[in-house]
Amino acid sequence: MARSDQFACTLTDLHTHILPGIDDGAANLEQALQLLCLQKSKGVERVALTPHFYPLREDLEHFLMRRQRAYELLQNHWDADTMPQLQLGAEAHYSPKLVELDLHRLAIGQGKYLLLELSDMTYPTHIYRVLEMMLEQGIRPVLAHVERCAYFREEPEHLVRLVEAGALGQLSVGAFAKKNKQKFAKICLERNAAHILASDIHMAQEERAWLNNAPKYMREEAAMRAEMFARAIWDNSELPAFKVSPVKKKLFGYG
Repeated sequence: MARSDQFACTLTDLHTHILPGIDDGAANLEQALQLLCLQKSKGVERVALTPHFYPLREDLEHFLMRRQRAYELLQNHWDADTMPQLQLGAEAHYSPKLVELDLHRLAIGQGKYLLLELSDMTYPTHIYRVLEMMLEQGIRPVLAHVERCAYFREEPEHLVRLVEAGALGQLSVGAFAKKNKQKFAKICLERNAAHILASDIHMAQEERAWLNNAPKYMREEAAMRAEMFARAIWDNSELPAFKVSPVKKKLFGYG
């Protein structure tokens, strides 16, 4: 299939920081509304609102209260003609403490898929046991922006093993425009070590982050398959069948 610079379908963005005034994303309602209108203009019809949640810094109930307040403010100004559909979620920072919480309340649309942020530099302790306990709760973690994790780029076998154990991988579109990350991102998508593309958008000026840019950096079928995964998560339904293949770092890239 020939590469196109445009998607032939509407898009689903599962990682955004658009809720106003709740984290390091949109600072106020005006910025949030601008981001939603921009998403719609770029072909994005479904947006998960995923503010940061740090379980060691904030009580879950307090976070949910803040999130709901910001969401209601946004909903009061939401316009179906110029803005995408919305669902609530969270980008939960990794901690073994997470499994003590009702994670469905943080999952996208209160379903079974949870966006989970790992440390960029330090491999998470007890990750396999925590992953097992999440799956036992009926929660399947989606590892946020895996291209940012130095230990995955250096030893991609770590990511492959986590996917084999039940996790999913999310790549940020902006990673494909960065020389130090694009090869890793492409091979992870090709080998099913990562499955979903998202913007991780924080502000309107992040031009490379927009989801509609994906076909500029990869084969159209790869971008479309990532949208199939994202749509299944949005619908809280079963994922497309896949089999993860080995990924290894080599002297001048990955194979």
